[in-house]
Amino acid sequence: MNRTPRVAVLYLCTGAYRVFWHDFYPNFRAHFLPDCERTFFVFTDAPDLAYMDRPDVRRIEQQALPWPYSTMQRFDAFLGQAETLAGYDYLFFANANLRCLRDVTAAELLPDAAKGQTLTVVCHLPYYGKNPIFHPYERRRKSRACIPYNCGTWYVAGGLNGGQSAAYLELCRELKARTDEDLRRGVIARFHDESQLNRLVAEQPGRFRILGPEYCTPEETPTGHEAIRILQKSRYIDMRSVRGPVRRQNCLQRKWGAFCENWLPYLWWARDALLRRSV
Repeated sequence: MNRTPRVAVLYLCTGAYRVFWHDFYPNFRAHFLPDCERTFFVFTDAPDLAYMDRPDVRRIEQQALPWPYSTMQRFDAFLGQAETLAGYDYLFFANANLRCLRDVTAAELLPDAAKGQTLTVVCHLPYYGKNPIFHPYERRRKSRACIPYNCGTWYVAGGLNGGQSAAYLELCRELKARTDEDLRRGVIARFHDESQLNRLVAEQPGRFRILGPEYCTPEETPTGHEAIRILQKSRYIDMRSVRGPVRRQNCLQRKWGAFCENWLPYLWWARDALLRRSV
């Protein structure tokens, strides 16, 4: 008889993001990999949270970092528990504001070892099926997350990913090293850990089970067949207090931004294709 897989769910809730934990835990406990044995590793600065007395919850002290370091340096937090996490079969990181709308089973989420997969990622709905030249990859060559315009296929979300424990810890080490190298150069990738993850997927797509966006669908753009929803953070948190005020643009700046977003990528694709750039 096959043994039930043991899964560690990695969950960060520092600062204002603590508000999501109260509903996250009962929802994921009921619906996320219900056919697996799960333990929730909660990385938090809160001295006390709901459910901390449950046998499947582990509280890990985690300092609240200013934006964007709170998301960029999540790999440091996970690697601080590497020895313990290595004892699980699979590790999965889930954003604080995710909610399952139905049971999400092992068969549909875990990587398929028979196909050489050791990790799982989820496509980001707004860019699913679009020409990769319009994906919001990091394009600056001075960043380790850079993906030339003639490369890449999928754009994956940073909010849900995981895989075999050894493979996921290795992913954390690799992306931490790349993030640290960028910081030494004074560079922060466009979408932080998500940009670094997309570069790794572009380099080694065969390692990943790449799922559709139904496993990470924004609440504001429902499709009617999503399995996991991303709750809109602004309904729960004052995002200006977390990320700072949004910089306003005048009409000329908006038009220039639209031109750069919709037309310049064709030029940059031709340049990168001519130069035969690769990841």
